[in-house]
Amino acid sequence: MNERRNRRLGAVVGVVLLLVAGGGLVLLGTDALDAPLLLAQLALMGLAGVFDIVAATETQLTDRWAWYRWSGAGNVLLGLSLPLGFAESGGLFFLLLAGVGGLSLAAMGVDMLAFHGQYTRGERLDRTGS
Repeated sequence: MNERRNRRLGAVVGVVLLLVAGGGLVLLGTDALDAPLLLAQLALMGLAGVFDIVAATETQLTDRWAWYRWSGAGNVLLGLSLPLGFAESGGLFFLLLAGVGGLSLAAMGVDMLAFHGQYTRGERLDRTGS
């Protein structure tokens, strides 16, 4: 039951990330090409959304690679994207703040990828062989 809820929540997060990334690209249009860090941020955010949606579905992809690993990879990508929005703004405080937040999110993703959620969830998600 808890797994299903987590996967549904991941799908919602994935859709929101795709909407934000797609909306950003639509609003910026060709100006996005003049801001490579912003373009990279939107690309990482969109890819994180795709990974979260894959994690929420039962497909051949989740048969090959467990859903929580897809979710963890999405967390890593989202964590990498966070500080990119402040990299060119000159606000060192906000860059550091977003960097710490992104690092935390990426670390949780690495736990899901490498340690099956043992440290962030309190128990390994592969305990049933998934």
